[in-house]
Amino acid sequence: MKALIVGAADDFCADMLIKNDGDLLIAADGGYAKIADKTIIDLVVGDFDSLGYCPDAKKVIRLKPEKDETDTDCAAEYAAEHGADEIVFYACLGGRPDHALANLQLGTRLAKRGKKVRFESTGYTVYFIKDGCLRLPAKSRGRISVFSPDVTRGVTIKGLKYEITDKMLTNVFALGVSNEFVGKDAEISAKDGVLIIFVYEEDNNIRS
Repeated sequence: MKALIVGAADDFCADMLIKNDGDLLIAADGGYAKIADKTIIDLVVGDFDSLGYCPDAKKVIRLKPEKDETDTDCAAEYAAEHGADEIVFYACLGGRPDHALANLQLGTRLAKRGKKVRFESTGYTVYFIKDGCLRLPAKSRGRISVFSPDVTRGVTIKGLKYEITDKMLTNVFALGVSNEFVGKDAEISAKDGVLIIFVYEEDNNIRS
């Protein structure tokens, strides 16, 4: 089952949110206000400090403001516990940097548990892989960055401007930052550990 989780950040891509039959759509607090068709929402989770009120939805889990987990974290745990093997996040990276980092940590934890995870944001997508491979079709332009959240061994990157074979990536050196598509199919793989892969749209020319 696929779960779609909409957060309260500013990077919501409404055209990327497509709910198919069998998908579970969860709004995390202020994410409820971002979804135009409220009838397709299966669950709303939150303490509602962002939304400002408790919505009249088909199913609501109201959380206490004093908690260790974020609303998005609780939404993801609900999805995982109810059979989701793929979780897609929306509006979860464009707000406060500390919340964005918390959500990337959440994605890492889910990937370590064997879940297929990605974040859809404005102009880019973030993929997570664990002990596996991500294949991307040939693109004439575009940028891609590959990070390890801790230590990842046996990392191989093929089909991009900068290739590596069987390297170790760590969370203290950004070896995989700002790579480029060169019109070939690309392949990023890891033998042991998690990779976080940022894939930017072709016309996105953000520079650090």
